Amino acid sequence: MLVEIHCDEFMSYGKPRKPIIFHEGLNTVLGGQSADNSIGKSTFLLIIDYVFGGDTYKYSDAAHKLKNHFIKFAFKFDNQHYYFCRDIVNSEEVSVCDKNYNIQKTIPLQEFKDFLFSKYNINLPHVTFRDVVGRYFRIYGKDNHSEKKPLHSTSSEPAEKAITALEKLFNVFDRIQEYKTVESMKKDKFATFKKARKFELLPFSITTKRQYKENEKEIARLREALVNLTEQIDKDLSHDDLVHAEEASAIKAEITSIKRQRSRLLSQLKVVTKNLSGERVISESDIVELAQFFPEADIRKIKDINRFHGKMQQILSDEMTEEAERLRVLIESTEIEISRLEDDLRKLGIPANLSKRFLENYSEIERKINMLEAQNSAYINSTNLKEEVKIASENLRIAQEKELRFIESEINEQMVRFNDFIYDETRKAPVIDLDNGKRYEFYTPDDTGTGTSFKSLIIFDLSILKLTPLPAIAHDSLIFKNIGDAPIDKIMELYMQSKKQIFISLDKDGAYSEKTRSILNKTAVLHLNEGGDELFGRSWNKKDATQGGL
Repeated sequence: MLVEIHCDEFMSYGKPRKPIIFHEGLNTVLGGQSADNSIGKSTFLLIIDYVFGGDTYKYSDAAHKLKNHFIKFAFKFDNQHYYFCRDIVNSEEVSVCDKNYNIQKTIPLQEFKDFLFSKYNINLPHVTFRDVVGRYFRIYGKDNHSEKKPLHSTSSEPAEKAITALEKLFNVFDRIQEYKTVESMKKDKFATFKKARKFELLPFSITTKRQYKENEKEIARLREALVNLTEQIDKDLSHDDLVHAEEASAIKAEITSIKRQRSRLLSQLKVVTKNLSGERVISESDIVELAQFFPEADIRKIKDINRFHGKMQQILSDEMTEEAERLRVLIESTEIEISRLEDDLRKLGIPANLSKRFLENYSEIERKINMLEAQNSAYINSTNLKEEVKIASENLRIAQEKELRFIESEINEQMVRFNDFIYDETRKAPVIDLDNGKRYEFYTPDDTGTGTSFKSLIIFDLSILKLTPLPAIAHDSLIFKNIGDAPIDKIMELYMQSKKQIFISLDKDGAYSEKTRSILNKTAVLHLNEGGDELFGRSWNKKDATQGGL
């Protein structure tokens, strides 16, 4: 438990304050008779929150107005004292000290919070020390003191997250999380499937049973068209023979392409062969006949050109012979490839003499059938995935319903006991309704008064303190302002029943009953007043003050 807080900036009438010493159970910060404000009550509670690992104090007016300063504090566990200090500038670190607050070493703030988590024996999975404690330190400036939203750590926190924190505090989160994990996996799988369809990584989407049935009809029609198509070619040719029609069509196209290539090679070989045979050289008789038809032609020049071509043909004959041989090799390779492809057709069960047009028609019908079947398969997968998500969500709902109702009953029954103690069983107790785990309500039936609402908030916190490993709570004076004197008396008695530490701040101790005044004075760890007895010995809101406001 927390046993001591000290700060060199704490002052009273110009003198340093002694260390503030704490005890188990109720610890009270008391204001003066005149209900003074801006004397440091809320600030001191924020400092208590700070030594429990919180952060709000470093944003307070005091932290802003004062120079960097150290908050020194001690905890006691198993009869052993542990001394620490934490400043404002280096708030993400905590220094481990000796009993005189000489710094021995510095550790990360998270390590310090883990230390408190362990020493307080919280022993809960999936939760941090601050998520347990911070919600129930209700101090002005922390934005968690709404009398309607007791689970919220801040007013902007989603209700589902606040309820999850309560599930963890009651140690039922694991049982719910198993179902949440399954639901999350199913949702992720379904989301991935939908994205694949969106980016056309899966067949074109159909979304209705009617489309599915229309596809079934079209598939049947196309299958009949295949049968008719094959019957036109060969009545003995079965569908099984054409299973590889699309592959066969591709082979047919390749055969056609290679045959065209062979034709070009044959044409080239024919030209080269003619050149080699001399068929293209003009004979003397040809020239004589030419002169008869064209007497004006320059026969001598033609003879010279013809002799030149003859000589060139003799020179190039070796090269043309090589070219002819090369062409014959290429032609032979095309014929071998054509033969191999025709063998491939026969291996597929497709007669090599089937026309390319037939194969293309057959493979197109097969492609349409495959596309429609893929659409229907995707539709079935989508329907199944959607159903799996629905089942997982329903299983989660049932599991969460069971655990939430357990938490509700535990809290509500304890609040009835506390409320009956305060009102001698004459008033209705507050109720927490966790609904479906995504929203909740906290109310007192048939009583919406402000005083009743804040009294109910106190009862709620005391119930959580009693039922869970929560080690401490804090209630600022604003919580008590509208609560009647008679309920306050009983609330003080409830505070006194707790062995866990409770930190409260109150003003005007003279305004309460003798019994309550006695409890407040007995449990007071710090008295604050105006006129130099403020927490830091001065009030920031005075015009003659040298520093800002608290």
